[in-house]
Amino acid sequence: MSRTAAKRIVAFGVAVLFCTACSGGGGGGSSSPGAPSGSGSTDLNGTWSGTAEDTTGPGSLTWKLTGSGSSFSGQLTITDSQTGITGRGTVSVTASGSSLTFTMTVPSGGFDSPYQTCTTTASGSGTLSGAITGTYTGNNSCAGAIASGTFTLTKQ
Repeated sequence: MSRTAAKRIVAFGVAVLFCTACSGGGGGGSSSPGAPSGSGSTDLNGTWSGTAEDTTGPGSLTWKLTGSGSSFSGQLTITDSQTGITGRGTVSVTASGSSLTFTMTVPSGGFDSPYQTCTTTASGSGTLSGAITGTYTGNNSCAGAIASGTFTLTKQ
């Protein structure tokens, strides 16, 4: 695989990680999956999957979250659509009503070969309105900065 392809995969992994809880559309009521409840808490528990795209290209993103109140964390999986390279790591989400902030991390050993030494961290903000939509930025130790990330995740 070329160095350019490797950079794309690593950068996409970081970007996808940051997309997970980014800003998004409005509307939505408490009957939507994960929508804020009448008590002011947000339920993000479960598996959220969808697509993400940034300056490195398109891919898929999945968050498996557990938590309560305003704090959720769990596992994330990102896959580059063009190469099939997958990254596995963690995500941490803070909710305030329908507004979300998050941090995603893929540690060394989290990416498929030949990128297993690469690491990625990304963060962003988003909106929960039935789906989670948002934007993100980050950095990959092998590919550099990740920019212009957007994503949409729906509860499975």
